[in-house]
Amino acid sequence: MTLEQLAKQGRRKEIFTTAFTINESICNARNENLKRSFVDCEHIKHRNEFVAMRNGVSFINDSGAKSLSATWFSLENNAEPTVWIAMSGNEDYEEMIPVVRQHVKTVISIGNDVEKMSNAIGYLVRDGIINVANIEEAMKMAEEKAVSGDVVLFSPGCFAEDKVLNKMERVFVKMAKE
Repeated sequence: MTLEQLAKQGRRKEIFTTAFTINESICNARNENLKRSFVDCEHIKHRNEFVAMRNGVSFINDSGAKSLSATWFSLENNAEPTVWIAMSGNEDYEEMIPVVRQHVKTVISIGNDVEKMSNAIGYLVRDGIINVANIEEAMKMAEEKAVSGDVVLFSPGCFAEDKVLNKMERVFVKMAKE
């Protein structure tokens, strides 16, 4: 591990810890308006955007979540059982264990690099990590796994080019509304 990689990892953990601390403080806040102002992501493009509800299943576009910390926040602030559509990447998924254990019933991973994700959190969900090749397959699988009262959350959790994410987001939104 290079010094740069070590420094980057330290900064990431610092940010994650800060976000966790802020979230805990928000949850303990007494003023409901204050709470809502912190967890409301409507003003941020492609963050926790409600897309559609079909058969009692809510479809949420969180394609702006290009880090696990952003995805962690989205999952933590979702009370319903969640089918999480993620992109596989070389991330530290260990940080996701508590939030996956508490909120996620199914993880669908798009891409080929699923081993790290599977090793870290695959045992937490009934079907392990379901690996698919593209967003179309992910949506079909999510529709099979989700039941009334669930949320299907498209939250990549890793960096991807805007061009790729924009295409995936368009397909997610189109299929959610069909």
